[in-house]
Amino acid sequence: MEASRSSDTGTVVRGVSAQDVPALREICRVTGDSGGDASALTAFPDLLGDVYAAPYAHHEAAFGSVVVDEGGPAGYVLGCLDTAAFERWREEHWWPGLRRQLPAAEEFAGRFDEWLLRIVHTGVAPEPVWSTHPSHLHIDLLPRVQGRGIGRRLIERVCAQLAAAGSPGVHLGVSARNPGAVEFYRRNGFVELSRTAAAHTFGRELSSTGSPSDAP
Repeated sequence: MEASRSSDTGTVVRGVSAQDVPALREICRVTGDSGGDASALTAFPDLLGDVYAAPYAHHEAAFGSVVVDEGGPAGYVLGCLDTAAFERWREEHWWPGLRRQLPAAEEFAGRFDEWLLRIVHTGVAPEPVWSTHPSHLHIDLLPRVQGRGIGRRLIERVCAQLAAAGSPGVHLGVSARNPGAVEFYRRNGFVELSRTAAAHTFGRELSSTGSPSDAP
């Protein structure tokens, strides 16, 4: 999908590449505390991005987009067509290098990095939602580009890409401590599939046009 320029927001949305990884890591970190800056919470500045952003730029770039303004990259959406296949790839190619570099999760028990280190060292367990909504996505925007309709543009762009590739549905997780994000997804065609005390799982069925499916 070609880059698109928005004169009313002063931004360009373009495809992601591995060259964007440093910017993706930074955006992921400064939005990683339920939308707030996690920089002071983590002992590993790249860890959030190495879990939730960088691997997508390397392995799923066809479903990723970056929003750029006069200050540089200011947000992204990163999609994954087949979650099960992606996790197999991460287990074989992505996690081993990080596992050699990073300490065990138990060394950071009760701290922000514990859950991230646990993902690195144990991988991601299959979930039932993968069978009905096999794709997933992550979206993060810096405050300077929020509230301008850019998030919706990114969502529609990646949903169209995933639908064109044959995906019947996409899911995502959102922190229960981020009610603004919960409402954003509801406004953009997602429905709640499940929840825990810590997080909600939302899903959106996809039609061949990328719009919410008309299926009941």
